[in-house]
Amino acid sequence: MSDSSDDSYKNQYSDAVINSIEMVYGEGYLSPGGDQSVARILDGMKISGKSVLEIGCGLGGGLITLARDHAAGQVLGIDLEDSVLDQARKRIASAELENIISVQRTNPGPFPFEDNSYDIVVCKEMLCHIEDKLPFYAEILRIIKPGGYLIGSDWLIGKSGPGTQAYENWRDHLKDSGLRFYFPPFEDTLRDFKDVGFKTVNLTDNSDWIMNISYENLQSVKGSAKQALCNALGKDGYDGIILRTEYRIEALKNKALMHCNMRLQK
Repeated sequence: MSDSSDDSYKNQYSDAVINSIEMVYGEGYLSPGGDQSVARILDGMKISGKSVLEIGCGLGGGLITLARDHAAGQVLGIDLEDSVLDQARKRIASAELENIISVQRTNPGPFPFEDNSYDIVVCKEMLCHIEDKLPFYAEILRIIKPGGYLIGSDWLIGKSGPGTQAYENWRDHLKDSGLRFYFPPFEDTLRDFKDVGFKTVNLTDNSDWIMNISYENLQSVKGSAKQALCNALGKDGYDGIILRTEYRIEALKNKALMHCNMRLQK
């Protein structure tokens, strides 16, 4: 996977962080929305029998729902970290989907796939981890079959953007937690996808939906998941999850942060 940001890919998620995130977002997911978010990304798209690659597949929740609930043909998930892929393999085996889904670790750099390899490429909340975005977008385009799609979702800078207290609070908290992100503005993202050669580019504002999901997550963190999270992370870690979720909600509410679903055709 192409990323010029040195070793920023290396193990940003400890086992404790992974376990705590799953308690909030659902089994197999490291970002909000779970299976519902995958259904919204597809939004009526028929993928039955299609070859699908998920870049940054993490714990495998998205891979499983693509195969089990949406009848994808062959599904491959790639990621940079062995630790999350080991957990993904266990979930895939438990779901008895090893004949459809496989995962492999990749190193930063060009993808180890031929041109025009996949009908559909999925990127769910992972492009924001990439610093040098244009070459990465071009590399994704290279491996999609003509007429195929890049679909997914991600965080973007909202209309009010950097400089607002809501945005700075959220970004600084992520940075202080050791998580590296590179959030682009909406218009830059639209332009960059077109510039690298995608034929059609559709970015849909999903901020209100993800904000409602974030409210639900916050209720869970403060309620049913509280004791387990405190046991796993300690008080400081637990307080950090509360703060991060509240900052995200505030940034979305103030239009400083934006969440988009995307569908691009080659």
